[in-house]
Amino acid sequence: MAMGKLSSLGIGSNVLNYDVIDKLKKADEKTMIAPIDKKMETNVEKQKELVEIKSLISNLKTPAKNLSDSAPYMARTSNVTGDAIKASVSAGVPIQDIKIDVESLAQGDINEVGTKFSSRDDAFSDRDVKLKFFTNGKNYTIDIKAGMSVGDVAQAITDTTKGEVNGIIMKTGGAKPYQLMINSKNTGEANKIYFGSILSSEPISDKPIDLAEGDFVLTLKDKNGNDQTINVISDLKDSMTSQDKAQALKQSIKDAISKNSDTKDLLDSDINVGLSDDGKSLVLNDRRGYEIKLSGKKLSELGFNQTNSNEDDLLVSNITVKPGHLEGIMSIGSVPLNLAKLTKKGNTSEQNAKIIAEAIENIAGMHAKTDGNGKLILNSEIGEINISAKDDKGVQAIKDLGLKQGIIQGYSKLEQDLFKFKNLQSASDAKFSYNGVSVTRPTNDINDVISGVSLTLQGTTEPGKPAIISIGRDNQAIIDNVKEFVKAYNELIPKLDEVTRYDAETKIAGIFNGVSDIRTIRSSINNVFSQTMGSGADMQSLMKYGLSLDDKSKMSLDEAQLSSAINSDPQKVQDFFYGTDKKSYEGKEIHEDGVFVNLNKVLAGLVDGSTAKLKVYEESLDRDAKNLQKDKTNAMDILKTRYDIMSERFAAYDSQIAKANNAFNSVQMMIDQSVAKKK
Repeated sequence: MAMGKLSSLGIGSNVLNYDVIDKLKKADEKTMIAPIDKKMETNVEKQKELVEIKSLISNLKTPAKNLSDSAPYMARTSNVTGDAIKASVSAGVPIQDIKIDVESLAQGDINEVGTKFSSRDDAFSDRDVKLKFFTNGKNYTIDIKAGMSVGDVAQAITDTTKGEVNGIIMKTGGAKPYQLMINSKNTGEANKIYFGSILSSEPISDKPIDLAEGDFVLTLKDKNGNDQTINVISDLKDSMTSQDKAQALKQSIKDAISKNSDTKDLLDSDINVGLSDDGKSLVLNDRRGYEIKLSGKKLSELGFNQTNSNEDDLLVSNITVKPGHLEGIMSIGSVPLNLAKLTKKGNTSEQNAKIIAEAIENIAGMHAKTDGNGKLILNSEIGEINISAKDDKGVQAIKDLGLKQGIIQGYSKLEQDLFKFKNLQSASDAKFSYNGVSVTRPTNDINDVISGVSLTLQGTTEPGKPAIISIGRDNQAIIDNVKEFVKAYNELIPKLDEVTRYDAETKIAGIFNGVSDIRTIRSSINNVFSQTMGSGADMQSLMKYGLSLDDKSKMSLDEAQLSSAINSDPQKVQDFFYGTDKKSYEGKEIHEDGVFVNLNKVLAGLVDGSTAKLKVYEESLDRDAKNLQKDKTNAMDILKTRYDIMSERFAAYDSQIAKANNAFNSVQMMIDQSVAKKK
């Protein structure tokens, strides 16, 4: 209304005022707006109740869907006797007892460096040294500079191997409590860490190999440093895999070494035989650094392309020896070499190198040669060379030869004086039998022996007392889902009764009375609930499995009856609940749905997807709500326009009445004045 213009409405007439307009407007609102508001309230209530019904149906659908899948019927339990293993089994694994005899667990490699240190910041060595080792088919070299701390050496080991081998500082106690440990990250024989001389093979051939006398011969150093020739005899049959052949050959080599009285005490300490490349290749190792030699007719068949372990030269000059006449006196050990007397003007680099090599070769315990291009190659029978000079000319002489001052030690000497390696735990595979079948694996977590069965080995078993894994059917999954179904059913049905009821006496109806999509939910569910299978004594129904309805439509479950039925004939339960797989007349595989498959379909048709009945009904309520809001807005606009016009007209009428009243009052005043004069 235009309140500014009509603020004095009714003054003229004392009749055409706002009270009259408000009464008229309220009468119109009662007939035009109130019915729409009522419909909107009903719509909101329906939407609220529908949300609750959908939630209750979803709660019912969850156990129904679970029981409509094969998983609960394939669920398994596992029970393990003893503490040697843990086991878990997947659904569908055949029900059985599995015997596991654990001979040994998979282990990682643990090694200690014998030298002890006062602090992790102590210098590992006062000279440059190289730490070399072999593991998992790879060679690694750690360059340790003079003065490098023990902690830095440990980190360098870890970094160089990208964490496959870990350098660890252990505080073991004593005056010098710190020791460097060199350990493998992973378990399994392939992760053994080999120090010293290494000779490894390619994967062994799949072909049968018969090793007779002279076919495969090892030459190793005994405890006194003397060569021992060891013949290896073995029959690697055609039926064996590469892994089996490598394992058999490894054992034959160890047996042959054990039979030699001069080498048997070195086995698995200073002399080692192992496997790599997934157990298909051999590794021969002398931790002391002595050379390993091979000979025989069948080395190539066994995968050995080298006949001896490669030992690094103790010292190789870093430049070619200078040509011409050289000066200066240097010492190899205690023996001086005067280069001025050994060389002469006009000599080439190679000539000078040869002359000096011959001089060094004449020193007891020393060996020297050239590379043919003017570089010196030096070795020592004691694994150590001490090169020194007394004056500047001597220092220059050493440089002219491409050598360096100081004590240079080979691996054998470093092993004796610095490394002093000790293996505390040897990397090894897990060995166990699975129902009598021997199995080896590099880890204690095993999931590839039989599909669906995962093992964790935790300890060994006593001979003749295997750990037993008893795999059974897990009926609890079925029982729990049926219990959940009963609970959800008993929550849904009373709600459906409440919203669809009609009391003939009181004429009170539920919010969804007359809505067929809601009224038919209960009957649809109960129709499936009453489904039967078979006939006569073999007739199957949910009542046979402990499910029943009382006269108030409350469902109950006899859990003992259900459990008994599952235990006595689990396949029948599966066939009735889930269904059966059969072949049609055409030979095609078809699935005949069980009761819970059918029930899940009914419930899915109510709430799943954009075409579900209750989803469609929900959308219709949304549309109705929008239309009602639009109708209310339109009706209010009509009333506003109507009463704005009415107010304007009332104001005009009131103005005219006021003018008439004023005119009448003037005439009346004139009459009154005239009458007064006559008196």
